[in-house]
Amino acid sequence: MQPWLAEKWTATNSNRSVRMTLRPNVKFHDGTSLDAAVLASLLPEVLRSFMGPVYSNVESIRAVDQRTIDITFRTASPLLREALEATVRKPAATVIGTGPFAVEGGSTTEMTANTDYYLGRPSLDRIHVETFPSVRSAWAEMLRDRLDMLWEVGSEALDSMKESTTVSLFTFTRHYQHVIVFNTRTPMLRSPEVRRALNLAVDRNAVVRNALRNHGVRSEGPVAPRYWALPPQSARFEYDPRRAATMLGTTQGQKSAIHFTCLVSSDSVAERIALDVKQQLAAIGVDMNVEESPRDELVRRAGNGDYEAAVTEVISGPTLLRPYLIWHSGSPVNWGVFGSATIDAALDRARDADSDDAYRKAVAQLQQSFIDDPPAIFLAWSVNTRAFSKRFDVQAEEGRDVLSTARFWKPSTAHRQASRN
Repeated sequence: MQPWLAEKWTATNSNRSVRMTLRPNVKFHDGTSLDAAVLASLLPEVLRSFMGPVYSNVESIRAVDQRTIDITFRTASPLLREALEATVRKPAATVIGTGPFAVEGGSTTEMTANTDYYLGRPSLDRIHVETFPSVRSAWAEMLRDRLDMLWEVGSEALDSMKESTTVSLFTFTRHYQHVIVFNTRTPMLRSPEVRRALNLAVDRNAVVRNALRNHGVRSEGPVAPRYWALPPQSARFEYDPRRAATMLGTTQGQKSAIHFTCLVSSDSVAERIALDVKQQLAAIGVDMNVEESPRDELVRRAGNGDYEAAVTEVISGPTLLRPYLIWHSGSPVNWGVFGSATIDAALDRARDADSDDAYRKAVAQLQQSFIDDPPAIFLAWSVNTRAFSKRFDVQAEEGRDVLSTARFWKPSTAHRQASRN
């Protein structure tokens, strides 16, 4: 974790409490001050909304003095301390936060520099946001030099963008990953052994290469690959179609008794993923029928348990809190009631671990539980590329989205080279 609104923090009370010292002179966009008393009044609702059922582990939040606040948890779990990454803003109809740019008068298209920003005024005065009916039309405008930044460059546009002399590209791995979630309550997918075999039958490197056009990073499970508590030699699925066929009782060219329908939204990436996995499973005799469904309908059916499998993206980082909320059956964010009692128990062990060593052990056990009783096929971490006109000097930080440095952007005096972050 890195300090943001906090200048520093220390663990107290046998690591059950965090004492934070706030930065001086922090103000909301409306000019009002954010001191410890104000923060203590806002945090209960902020954390309740962000942490979901995990918030029950928060014991107390109190201001000590004008710049110091104590937060006490019922256990000393690192998962709870990491939940303090929550965004702080005022409860209001418009967005009133403390960041370097402020939304102007409730507008959805205009942001202006926050002249009172506690880390210093941004170099840019204003950001204007425009929307386009498709990514293709947006990057066409970018190549015509009519835009200064493109939020997302689709994989189909990368080649033409790379050849441009007026555009810089910044690529980063998102905290989202592509998965095929299983409804473990359906008869065909109820057996953990069947779901393990399906995982063994999928070549994730091929999915990245073919479906994602090398615009992804293979996934090994629900925990972010750079997460500090994930052991380097943690359990993972290997590509072993022969073993998968043996587990399902099939031989080469023989049909398995396993067949199921996989829902996919009307999205070119999701469709490519589904068709690639369908072909791979067919090689061991498994019939995966692909059914296209509007996104809203897919979510509705998943929430009602009216599905067998579905291609989707789930948030899985940067900490363990989001996987907890996605996969725990008691979480309101678990919109498809994914997971199982095995997964719930593993997640709860991580939540209740009371030291860094115990937490590392619990995270390793969690990874193993997703191997033993897989609720999904974890395929690949999503990779995004943002494009910027070389009229601007844009700084990047290793491993982070370039948007995190927005306050430093400024008109360029020289062209920058493309960067892969």
